[in-house]
Amino acid sequence: MKHKVLLICNYFAPDHTIGAVRTSKLAKYLKDSGYEIEVLTEKKKGEEDELLKNDVKGIPIYYTENSKRFIRMHTFYEKLIQPYKKKRFDNLDNRKRVNRKTGNVEFYPFETAYPIVGSLDYIIGQLKQIDLFRNAKRLLRKKQKFDFIITSYGDSFAYFAGKYYCKHHKDTTWIFDIRDSIYRYKFIPDYVSLIPKRYEQYIWKHADCITGVSKGICKRVSPKFRHKVCCLTNGFDQIDRKGLKRNRMDTYKMIFTYTGSMYGGLCDLSVFFYVMKDLILNEQIDEKRIEFHFAGNESAFQIFKNQAAQYQLAEQCISHGKLSRHDAMELQQRSDMLLVASYDYQNCKGGVITGKALEYMGARRPVIAVITGDIKHSELADIVRKTNIGIAYEDTHRSKDYVILYDYVRLQYQKFLETNETEYKPNETEICKYDYENLTKRLVKIMIQAERRHGKR
Repeated sequence: MKHKVLLICNYFAPDHTIGAVRTSKLAKYLKDSGYEIEVLTEKKKGEEDELLKNDVKGIPIYYTENSKRFIRMHTFYEKLIQPYKKKRFDNLDNRKRVNRKTGNVEFYPFETAYPIVGSLDYIIGQLKQIDLFRNAKRLLRKKQKFDFIITSYGDSFAYFAGKYYCKHHKDTTWIFDIRDSIYRYKFIPDYVSLIPKRYEQYIWKHADCITGVSKGICKRVSPKFRHKVCCLTNGFDQIDRKGLKRNRMDTYKMIFTYTGSMYGGLCDLSVFFYVMKDLILNEQIDEKRIEFHFAGNESAFQIFKNQAAQYQLAEQCISHGKLSRHDAMELQQRSDMLLVASYDYQNCKGGVITGKALEYMGARRPVIAVITGDIKHSELADIVRKTNIGIAYEDTHRSKDYVILYDYVRLQYQKFLETNETEYKPNETEICKYDYENLTKRLVKIMIQAERRHGKR
């Protein structure tokens, strides 16, 4: 008899956002593993990811959406607050501050940098999730019993729906997946923080298992409940790249490519461009033989280009605009080196692993990861080094890592001149751990253990 699984999440195929990749891939491979899986998710409008859409064929998907009353209220709120909010989002200076006690530059989320509008935004966001949940209740009431329920947290709808279902089906094993931080209340004023604190306490106590996308997120769970916690990272699916060929864009120029968002400038590649300029001035690189390609929205490209412009490299920057995931992966395949930018700060408790770096593994191209922040040994840097997919630069080791990055790019450029290719010698054993098929096998083991733990209650 097949086990039945209900997956509840805000992001799922055919939604084109990165948040939908994890849930869709896990659903795909759970189905392939013999599980009967159904999905409850938020109905979204806009672009669709055809790759993900094909992945979940045959999986029943049920949608909830916001009521007309909430939409009217939200539209009014956005008109009222949007000009002020945009002004604040555009100003990054207040979000990166020097901590007077430590002397370190720290990143402050929007809620702390601008507590009034940040708190309002948070409260409206929670009201949206509650509204989604209320409209999903009738669907949940009709559902027959599932052996497992998996809720993917990044937005509260999954929490509300999971809590409701498990309250009425006590025999169901609850896997609570933390895809994004539930701990942002640490940055929210006390009068707002009661809401997420309640989430946290209930989850830790009642979930049969808690999975997190990074070790940093997993470590935030209270030691009292740490026995329930398992790390299950994001990953890549090699099948997505089936049929994609190398077909280099330019055999004369060495192509460096970045795909994705710059998160309002928090992703900072300035040190990479500084290294490139240093290599040019030292006549180790011919600036006519390098290009920096970018795929993403126009505002993100401007940030990327401005960082390059600091070192007179803006002319070498080329934008491809916002691409579909398939076209972005094709661009990666045709490039010589891939760029990743991330950030990791102590005051955010670590745990930031950009999914882009893991997706790059499937491209089989060398990676340069630039990690800003004050954490000395970030998880992303550790992954890059263990898998040997490229090089990682960390702000906290700037003097040492700068030299390593400088030499790495110099040698790769020399290799490119000699062979028209860059060098790539990954640790395939480590890389395989991040394939979604293998990650799902790990999830199945976690589910079996959680089911046993649930039976002993």
